[in-house]
Amino acid sequence: MPRTPSKRLGIEDTSAFEFVKEMLQGDPTYGINFDRIQWDSEEERYVIVEFLLCDEQQFSRGITPYTSHPNRYFRQNAQKFISLWRLTQKLEAKLYLVNYSKRGTEFENEVLLMEVLNVNERESAPVKTKDKKFTRKEFFKWFRELNLRGSQ
Repeated sequence: MPRTPSKRLGIEDTSAFEFVKEMLQGDPTYGINFDRIQWDSEEERYVIVEFLLCDEQQFSRGITPYTSHPNRYFRQNAQKFISLWRLTQKLEAKLYLVNYSKRGTEFENEVLLMEVLNVNERESAPVKTKDKKFTRKEFFKWFRELNLRGSQ
């Protein structure tokens, strides 16, 4: 039986994020926000997708969506990647990290899809991934197909 879709995405809702910031009043957080979780009827498991913005300020240092990787900044964001991996394992899910840059920037057409194979903070390269480079248009197609697999 086909699943009932959620509502269409509309205006960005950052109110929950702002509410959590207000409640923590600057305390360090031990939680993470993640971007997307959905059922994949083709793989018969959940898929978690985390979008990683490659900011324009990084371009001058030679860091683009194709060249950035969580291992480059793992120590600054270790808890996020460890927690995402633990959740992935508990749900027997698949975890994708997606590097992208904003539309209208120099590298807007680079999208790197990283399927996470393992996260082990004791290794020199803690996040092991299988990577695939996409154009924005190619990723658009892949992502819409993934989305539709949630409806079956």
